[in-house]
Amino acid sequence: MMVYSNSCSFGATNNNYPVYSEIFAKSLNADLVNKGLPGSCNRRIIRTTLRDLNEVTSTDEIIVLLGLTFISRSEVWRADIPATDNDGHFYQIKPVQNVSWSGGLMDTIVPNIHKKVDSKIGNYYKEWILHYSREAQMTELCTDLVMLMGWLQRKNITYRIFSNVDKLEGNEYIGYTSPFINSLYSTILEDDGVINPWEFSFGTFARDRGLKPVDEDLYGIHGHPGAQAHELFAKYLTETL
Repeated sequence: MMVYSNSCSFGATNNNYPVYSEIFAKSLNADLVNKGLPGSCNRRIIRTTLRDLNEVTSTDEIIVLLGLTFISRSEVWRADIPATDNDGHFYQIKPVQNVSWSGGLMDTIVPNIHKKVDSKIGNYYKEWILHYSREAQMTELCTDLVMLMGWLQRKNITYRIFSNVDKLEGNEYIGYTSPFINSLYSTILEDDGVINPWEFSFGTFARDRGLKPVDEDLYGIHGHPGAQAHELFAKYLTETL
Protein backbone atom coordinates (compact mmCIF):
# COMPACT_ATOMS: atom_id res chain seq x y z
CA MET A 1 0.00 0.00 0.00
CA MET A 2 1.16 3.54 -0.77
CA VAL A 3 0.02 6.78 0.84
CA TYR A 4 0.51 9.79 -1.41
CA SER A 5 0.29 13.20 0.26
CA ASN A 6 0.39 16.66 -1.34
CA SER A 7 -0.11 20.06 0.25
CA CYS A 8 1.45 23.37 1.16
CA SER A 9 3.69 23.68 4.25
CA PHE A 10 0.94 22.40 6.57
CA GLY A 11 1.54 18.86 5.33
CA ALA A 12 5.13 19.13 4.07
CA THR A 13 7.88 17.15 5.77
CA ASN A 14 8.88 18.74 9.07
CA ASN A 15 12.28 18.05 10.59
CA ASN A 16 11.04 18.71 14.13
CA TYR A 17 8.23 16.15 14.34
CA PRO A 18 6.24 13.69 12.19
CA VAL A 19 3.48 15.25 10.11
CA TYR A 20 0.02 13.76 9.71
CA SER A 21 0.79 11.84 6.51
CA GLU A 22 3.76 10.11 8.15
CA ILE A 23 1.70 9.07 11.16
CA PHE A 24 -1.20 8.04 8.93
CA ALA A 25 1.00 5.89 6.66
CA LYS A 26 2.75 4.27 9.61
CA SER A 27 -0.60 3.30 11.16
CA LEU A 28 -1.47 1.47 7.92
CA ASN A 29 2.03 -0.01 7.49
CA ALA A 30 2.14 1.76 4.13
CA ASP A 31 4.91 3.43 2.13
CA LEU A 32 4.67 7.21 2.03
CA VAL A 33 5.29 9.66 -0.79
CA ASN A 34 4.98 13.22 0.51
CA LYS A 35 5.10 15.95 -2.15
CA GLY A 36 4.02 18.79 0.11
CA LEU A 37 5.84 22.04 -0.69
CA PRO A 38 5.80 25.26 1.38
CA GLY A 39 4.19 28.17 -0.43
CA SER A 40 2.23 25.99 -2.83
CA CYS A 41 -0.95 27.16 -4.48
CA ASN A 42 -3.86 24.81 -5.11
CA ARG A 43 -3.12 24.55 -8.84
CA ARG A 44 0.38 23.19 -8.10
CA ILE A 45 -0.98 20.74 -5.52
CA ILE A 46 -3.56 19.33 -7.94
CA ARG A 47 -1.31 19.38 -11.03
CA THR A 48 1.59 17.57 -9.37
CA THR A 49 -0.77 15.06 -7.78
CA LEU A 50 -2.24 14.17 -11.18
CA ARG A 51 1.15 13.86 -12.82
CA ASP A 52 2.79 11.91 -10.01
CA LEU A 53 -0.03 9.39 -9.77
CA ASN A 54 -0.31 9.09 -13.54
CA GLU A 55 3.32 7.96 -13.59
CA VAL A 56 2.93 5.31 -10.89
CA THR A 57 3.47 1.82 -12.32
CA SER A 58 2.94 -0.15 -9.11
CA THR A 59 -0.27 -2.11 -8.69
CA ASP A 60 -0.33 -1.48 -4.93
CA GLU A 61 -3.36 0.12 -3.36
CA ILE A 62 -3.03 3.93 -3.18
CA ILE A 63 -4.55 6.33 -0.67
CA VAL A 64 -4.28 10.04 -1.46
CA LEU A 65 -4.24 12.79 1.16
CA LEU A 66 -4.71 16.15 -0.56
CA GLY A 67 -4.61 19.26 1.61
CA LEU A 68 -5.85 22.49 0.04
CA THR A 69 -4.35 25.90 0.80
CA PHE A 70 -5.36 29.57 0.51
CA ILE A 71 -7.29 30.31 -2.70
CA SER A 72 -5.39 33.60 -2.85
CA ARG A 73 -2.12 31.88 -3.76
CA SER A 74 -0.98 31.76 -7.37
CA GLU A 75 2.05 30.99 -9.53
CA VAL A 76 3.82 32.10 -12.69
CA TRP A 77 6.14 30.34 -15.14
CA ARG A 78 9.74 31.54 -14.59
CA ALA A 79 12.16 30.16 -17.18
CA ASP A 80 14.95 32.25 -15.63
CA ILE A 81 15.06 30.21 -12.40
CA PRO A 82 15.95 26.54 -11.88
CA ALA A 83 13.21 24.00 -12.49
CA THR A 84 11.61 22.36 -9.46
CA ASP A 85 11.82 18.57 -9.63
CA ASN A 86 9.56 17.45 -12.49
CA ASP A 87 7.29 20.50 -12.25
CA GLY A 88 9.18 22.75 -14.62
CA HIS A 89 9.64 26.44 -13.94
CA PHE A 90 6.44 27.20 -12.06
CA TYR A 91 7.14 29.78 -9.38
CA GLN A 92 4.87 30.50 -6.43
CA ILE A 93 3.83 34.16 -6.30
CA LYS A 94 4.22 35.49 -2.79
CA PRO A 95 2.45 38.41 -1.10
CA VAL A 96 4.11 41.79 -0.79
CA GLN A 97 4.19 43.64 2.52
CA ASN A 98 3.42 47.35 2.90
CA VAL A 99 2.26 47.88 -0.68
CA SER A 100 -1.11 49.62 -0.87
CA TRP A 101 -2.38 47.77 -3.94
CA SER A 102 -2.06 44.43 -2.14
CA GLY A 103 -4.44 45.46 0.63
CA GLY A 104 -7.44 43.77 -0.94
CA LEU A 105 -5.73 40.41 -0.69
CA MET A 106 -4.29 40.65 2.79
CA ASP A 107 -7.45 39.59 4.59
CA THR A 108 -7.11 36.08 3.17
CA ILE A 109 -3.42 35.61 3.94
CA VAL A 110 -0.89 36.72 6.52
CA PRO A 111 0.75 39.97 5.39
CA ASN A 112 4.15 39.38 7.00
CA ILE A 113 4.93 35.93 5.60
CA HIS A 114 7.09 37.38 2.86
CA LYS A 115 8.72 40.80 3.13
CA LYS A 116 10.29 40.87 -0.31
CA VAL A 117 9.23 40.16 -3.84
CA ASP A 118 11.39 39.39 -6.85
CA SER A 119 11.49 42.50 -9.04
CA LYS A 120 11.04 40.37 -12.15
CA ILE A 121 7.48 39.52 -11.16
CA GLY A 122 6.59 42.63 -9.18
CA ASN A 123 4.58 44.20 -11.99
CA TYR A 124 2.91 40.91 -12.89
CA TYR A 125 1.92 40.37 -9.26
CA LYS A 126 0.58 43.91 -9.00
CA GLU A 127 -1.71 43.38 -11.98
CA TRP A 128 -2.72 39.91 -10.74
CA ILE A 129 -3.86 41.33 -7.43
CA LEU A 130 -5.70 44.21 -9.10
CA HIS A 131 -7.71 41.67 -11.10
CA TYR A 132 -8.01 39.10 -8.29
CA SER A 133 -11.52 37.73 -7.77
CA ARG A 134 -12.53 35.35 -5.02
CA GLU A 135 -15.37 33.99 -7.14
CA ALA A 136 -13.12 33.36 -10.12
CA GLN A 137 -10.45 31.66 -8.00
CA MET A 138 -12.98 29.46 -6.24
CA THR A 139 -14.65 28.46 -9.51
CA GLU A 140 -11.25 27.44 -10.91
CA LEU A 141 -10.50 25.44 -7.75
CA CYS A 142 -13.86 23.65 -7.86
CA THR A 143 -13.33 22.84 -11.53
CA ASP A 144 -9.89 21.37 -10.84
CA LEU A 145 -11.20 19.35 -7.90
CA VAL A 146 -14.11 17.85 -9.84
CA MET A 147 -11.76 16.76 -12.62
CA LEU A 148 -9.27 15.34 -10.12
CA MET A 149 -11.97 13.45 -8.23
CA GLY A 150 -13.30 11.91 -11.45
CA TRP A 151 -9.79 10.82 -12.48
CA LEU A 152 -9.07 9.28 -9.07
CA GLN A 153 -12.38 7.41 -9.15
CA ARG A 154 -11.61 6.05 -12.61
CA LYS A 155 -8.27 4.79 -11.28
CA ASN A 156 -9.99 3.27 -8.21
CA ILE A 157 -7.80 5.37 -5.92
CA THR A 158 -9.05 6.11 -2.41
CA TYR A 159 -8.69 9.77 -1.45
CA ARG A 160 -9.33 12.28 1.27
CA ILE A 161 -9.45 15.90 0.15
CA PHE A 162 -9.61 18.59 2.83
CA SER A 163 -8.52 22.13 3.59
CA ASN A 164 -5.27 22.47 5.47
CA VAL A 165 -5.02 26.09 6.56
CA ASP A 166 -8.46 27.70 6.79
CA LYS A 167 -11.98 26.76 5.86
CA LEU A 168 -12.73 27.83 2.29
CA GLU A 169 -14.58 31.10 1.92
CA GLY A 170 -18.35 30.99 2.35
CA ASN A 171 -21.48 32.62 1.01
CA GLU A 172 -20.53 36.05 2.33
CA TYR A 173 -17.88 36.23 -0.41
CA ILE A 174 -19.00 33.84 -3.13
CA GLY A 175 -22.37 33.18 -4.76
CA TYR A 176 -22.39 29.40 -4.56
CA THR A 177 -25.93 29.22 -5.94
CA SER A 178 -24.83 31.01 -9.12
CA PRO A 179 -24.74 29.05 -12.41
CA PHE A 180 -20.98 29.48 -12.85
CA ILE A 181 -20.15 27.44 -9.73
CA ASN A 182 -23.22 25.73 -8.26
CA SER A 183 -23.04 22.35 -9.98
CA LEU A 184 -19.28 22.07 -9.38
CA TYR A 185 -19.66 23.06 -5.73
CA SER A 186 -22.53 20.59 -5.22
CA THR A 187 -20.52 17.73 -6.79
CA ILE A 188 -17.71 18.30 -4.30
CA LEU A 189 -20.05 18.42 -1.31
CA GLU A 190 -21.69 15.14 -2.35
CA ASP A 191 -18.39 13.27 -2.63
CA ASP A 192 -17.59 10.88 0.25
CA GLY A 193 -13.87 11.30 -0.35
CA VAL A 194 -14.04 15.01 0.51
CA ILE A 195 -14.00 16.32 4.07
CA ASN A 196 -16.12 19.44 3.55
CA PRO A 197 -13.49 22.18 3.15
CA TRP A 198 -16.06 24.92 3.70
CA GLU A 199 -16.79 23.57 7.18
CA PHE A 200 -13.48 21.98 8.17
CA SER A 201 -9.74 22.60 8.04
CA PHE A 202 -6.71 21.10 9.75
CA GLY A 203 -5.89 24.53 11.17
CA THR A 204 -9.30 25.01 12.78
CA PHE A 205 -9.32 21.33 13.85
CA ALA A 206 -6.20 22.05 15.91
CA ARG A 207 -7.35 25.40 17.28
CA ASP A 208 -10.75 23.99 18.28
CA ARG A 209 -8.85 21.55 20.51
CA GLY A 210 -6.91 24.31 22.19
CA LEU A 211 -3.71 23.60 20.26
CA LYS A 212 -2.03 26.84 19.28
CA PRO A 213 0.16 27.11 16.16
CA VAL A 214 3.83 26.53 16.93
CA ASP A 215 4.71 29.78 15.15
CA GLU A 216 1.75 31.84 16.30
CA ASP A 217 4.04 34.76 17.10
CA LEU A 218 4.88 35.05 13.39
CA TYR A 219 1.68 34.03 11.61
CA GLY A 220 -1.11 34.38 14.15
CA ILE A 221 -4.02 31.97 13.72
CA HIS A 222 -2.64 30.96 10.32
CA GLY A 223 0.46 29.45 11.93
CA HIS A 224 1.44 25.81 11.59
CA PRO A 225 -0.06 23.11 13.86
CA GLY A 226 2.40 21.32 16.17
CA ALA A 227 3.21 17.68 16.88
CA GLN A 228 0.11 16.90 18.96
CA ALA A 229 -2.18 18.41 16.34
CA HIS A 230 -0.61 16.25 13.62
CA GLU A 231 -1.07 13.14 15.77
CA LEU A 232 -4.75 13.90 16.38
CA PHE A 233 -5.40 14.79 12.77
CA ALA A 234 -3.74 11.60 11.51
CA LYS A 235 -6.01 9.62 13.82
CA TYR A 236 -9.01 11.53 12.51
CA LEU A 237 -8.03 10.80 8.89
CA THR A 238 -7.66 7.10 9.69
CA GLU A 239 -11.13 7.05 11.21
CA THR A 240 -12.63 8.48 8.01
CA LEU A 241 -11.50 5.50 5.90
